[in-house]
Amino acid sequence: MSLVASIRSAMLPILGRVRGLVAAASVALVCLAAAGAPAAPLHPLEPLGADELAAVRSILAKSGRFSARTDFSWVQLDEPPKTVVGAFKPGADFPRRAYVAAVDFDSKKSYDVIVDLKTGQIAALTDLGDMEPGISDHDTEVARATVDADEAVKAALLRRGLTIPGKVSDRVIMQFAAIGRDPGLERGHNRLIRVLFASDQDSVNEFSPFLDGMMAVVDVFAGRVVKLIDEAAAPSRKVPHDIFRLGGRRPQPPPSRRAATGVTVAHNTISWRQWTLRLGFNLREGLVLYQVAFSDAGRPRPILYRAAVADVITAYGDPSASWSWMELLDEGAFGLGASSIDVRPGREVPASAVVVSPVMPDPAKARFSAVSRNRIYAYERDGGNLMHYRQGDLTFHARATELVIGFMSSLGNYVYAFNWIFRQDGSFAFEADLGGEILTKFVRAEDCGVCRAMAQGPGPGGEPRTYGPDGDDRFGTFVHPGLVGLNHQHWFNLRLDFDVDGTRNAVAETNLKRVEEGAAGAGARGADRFFTAAHTVFGRARDARRDVSDESARSWTIYNPSSLGVGGRPAGYAVVPGHNGSTAFGESREQGPAGYTFHHLWVTPYRDGQLYPVGAHPSRAGSGYADTLFHYADDEPIYDRDIVVWYSLGETHFPRPEDYPVMSNTTLSVDFRPDGFFARNPVLDAAKVYDK
Repeated sequence: MSLVASIRSAMLPILGRVRGLVAAASVALVCLAAAGAPAAPLHPLEPLGADELAAVRSILAKSGRFSARTDFSWVQLDEPPKTVVGAFKPGADFPRRAYVAAVDFDSKKSYDVIVDLKTGQIAALTDLGDMEPGISDHDTEVARATVDADEAVKAALLRRGLTIPGKVSDRVIMQFAAIGRDPGLERGHNRLIRVLFASDQDSVNEFSPFLDGMMAVVDVFAGRVVKLIDEAAAPSRKVPHDIFRLGGRRPQPPPSRRAATGVTVAHNTISWRQWTLRLGFNLREGLVLYQVAFSDAGRPRPILYRAAVADVITAYGDPSASWSWMELLDEGAFGLGASSIDVRPGREVPASAVVVSPVMPDPAKARFSAVSRNRIYAYERDGGNLMHYRQGDLTFHARATELVIGFMSSLGNYVYAFNWIFRQDGSFAFEADLGGEILTKFVRAEDCGVCRAMAQGPGPGGEPRTYGPDGDDRFGTFVHPGLVGLNHQHWFNLRLDFDVDGTRNAVAETNLKRVEEGAAGAGARGADRFFTAAHTVFGRARDARRDVSDESARSWTIYNPSSLGVGGRPAGYAVVPGHNGSTAFGESREQGPAGYTFHHLWVTPYRDGQLYPVGAHPSRAGSGYADTLFHYADDEPIYDRDIVVWYSLGETHFPRPEDYPVMSNTTLSVDFRPDGFFARNPVLDAAKVYDK
């Protein structure tokens, strides 16, 4: 869940060269290099620099297109077409454009703006009509001031026993959210923010249970509360939620200095062993990886053109009036990069980590930018046994080392770590690490009714008997007397623009297929365990909407039909699923922004600008909204074409008492393994032979 908003930013200048530095030194060096770097970018995908951001501000101000009460947000590089990047040669000219979301509070309109930094002009200005950009700091500031000025809100809080001698915001913690799924709210020329109120006025922790049955909806364009929900509900009570009071506060540990890493950061690129890739960072997606390649016998071989977390949704399963709206587009409304947090080597990441501090736009600054400390990290970690074989007294063995590149986002009550893992053998993976606090609600009941029912055990004959809660914990779990942790789902979507040995790729699905004894041959008697692999090649995007199947050991291979290896097998990369979930959304939602949760794997033709499965502006998506992955996956061909793979990871969370007041972290992952990409195991030379 995400109930906070942050300054929106451009992509980072990561300049200078860092190799084998201890963590503390790497921070300073990267930042100093960024500050002293030349203004001229050297590559089409290079993030917007501080000078460019200052130029964006100047061009917007001089254009005369916007009122003085315009909020400029979500600034980032407008990436050039893939064909332009592919044709680029060092030293050649290339386009430089910035994307800006403009919300004009005077005209009550929102715009997509493209600023051409080469010409110093606005290249495109698009009125968004009924659509709108995600939430910004300005929106939450207006919402806070509006609530403070509303006497009805203050009176309702006082009736609930809160003490408010002055402004509401001085004594009550407020959480601001996108409006969520609420068909009952009128949508017109407004910009709506939902406001929730914490129950505990003495807490350090901002996520005490919300006041049950109370919330406000603010139109920040009009500067007024347009809806105040104040219903009879479960009373508030003191509960042990404040984790910051559990063990007392301690000073931050000093920066750790440990052994050097093998990571090289050089002008927005990372090199590690045979891997090379380019870094980007923007407000919406956070970390973006470009032009990922592996050196095979000295020859760089492309694997990915672009990879990023394309969307995050958190949806709650309680249909009551106070909770049914809670379906949060964490990335589209709040931004993973905008909500990113600083990490400390020796705390969130190992002491040997290299950390990178991006330049982000800040409308409050004179030059429209500021450095955000320690947002990206890269470090090596032990990967277990890379290879191991034993024969008598002889051992063939290599220990594995992995490279982790990632960032963390604090989205309300959850903290996510988004990590890309690169391995010596050419495989890589993605991990989403989930931590934080579950959302809870007050209820009148004191304990778990379904638990008493389950104590009856199975049926009288030992047959299974199913029990379902029907009381206050119907849509959650009691985690404390009078307090229920709410059921919810997390969904993450990866956009992976594979370019395996080139842009023309294809996708095949592999399934286990049992072979009956009669078909297995005369010698196959009595075993009843024979199987082969069935390979299905997809021709159209619509047919490649696929789901994980443990029963058939299903995987998918993205391959290049023209790059043939041993035995004529095409060079490819297999998508190997880990734990995954099934969507809780109903069929009516399949074509909208939540549609990507309906299937785990999607394949679409590459199209410039299609970066998010929920579309560019999903916050107010109506029934006719067609900028979604469901519509991207149409009847267009995907065989031997430039294609994009989208992979969805889901986690259904039925809370446990052990998740309260703070949960232990859990991880979702997916692996990507070379399949025909190499002629043999590429890390044989890493092993040693040991005798007894």
